Amino acid sequence: MAVPGLATFTGYLRGAGWDLEDDDGRTTLWRPGPDAQDQQIRVVLPASENVRDYAERINEAIRAVAYLEERLPDEVVSDIRFGGADNVSVRLTPDAPPGEAPLLLAHAAISALRSYVIASAAALDNEVLVLPSRLPQRAESYAARTRVSAHPGSFVLSLALPLAESGTDEFGDALADQIPLLDVPSQPFGRKVASRMLAVAETAKRLADDVSDGRKPISSFGHPDESNANATELEALSLLGGPDRDAYQIRFSQSPLARGAQEPRGLRITPGQQRILSEAADFLRTRKSRPAVTVTGLVVRLFREGKLGPGEAVIQGVDDDTGQARRVRIELGEADYTMALRAHESGLQVTATGDLEIRGTRRSLRHLTSFYVIPGLGDD
Repeated sequence: MAVPGLATFTGYLRGAGWDLEDDDGRTTLWRPGPDAQDQQIRVVLPASENVRDYAERINEAIRAVAYLEERLPDEVVSDIRFGGADNVSVRLTPDAPPGEAPLLLAHAAISALRSYVIASAAALDNEVLVLPSRLPQRAESYAARTRVSAHPGSFVLSLALPLAESGTDEFGDALADQIPLLDVPSQPFGRKVASRMLAVAETAKRLADDVSDGRKPISSFGHPDESNANATELEALSLLGGPDRDAYQIRFSQSPLARGAQEPRGLRITPGQQRILSEAADFLRTRKSRPAVTVTGLVVRLFREGKLGPGEAVIQGVDDDTGQARRVRIELGEADYTMALRAHESGLQVTATGDLEIRGTRRSLRHLTSFYVIPGLGDD
């Protein structure tokens, strides 16, 4: 466990509500704030880092803080080093010595954690059950700032989620033992992400049990609700157990540096729940419409009942939702149908944007917001 610097640690104590009770020049004595449950705990720190037993004293102080906050010492250290960080840890149960895991399992879990963070961060700006393929840069940038570490005890992956959204606001550079600021927003971006991850995990686990017991259908995952997981979050939760869907435990711990921190919570996700979460992710992707999807390609089929009026066209092309080439049906008014007919006769590509709906193997764009022909060379 890395030992933080003295100034960093004292800055953390102040930010977390601890008060300096005594300073005799050789040591400082700190007591918890008035809201702490145990008012008898005290933390003693050396006045300087230039003492022989500095690391031992700091580690002892960290254990005391962790006990009062009902967190793990490593969670406290991550919080201190980042100048404010919530923690999400996953305990895997591979058939391997403590601290070791098969490569496929470790890779699957780390990839799932990354998707989980990005999907929850993106969900703060996209309240849809199927996220678009182009996720907000904000979500990608935030995920890049998180840090993962491994610990023994079966196999534990611990993810530090910095409270600050970027490395230049609120807390400064999160990787350089920064001193926490005292004026922390009650809901910084990182706390919103961590709270979202906790809420969707609890809701997804409960719904999985309801589906397993026959109390609710799989379509319950598609009901609009702020705590319902999107398809990417569901898929991440289903993949954290690895290719064999081993049972795992996931723990959420919040930093006291942001107001309103909840007590640590832990969940156990069984293989059966993981299977249902995977099915739920597939259900959302195949049954729920996806807004603002653009398809570009060639018109390969046209149909309308008469010589005039609206009709239906089929585009063979690539959509910006998956990047894959498929056939998509669209309904067109008379003017747009005429444009599609000319594009078909001339071999020109068209572009259509609307809500993508999937029913089995049938894909359709509804509620078109745009449709136009891409001019060829020499066209005006």
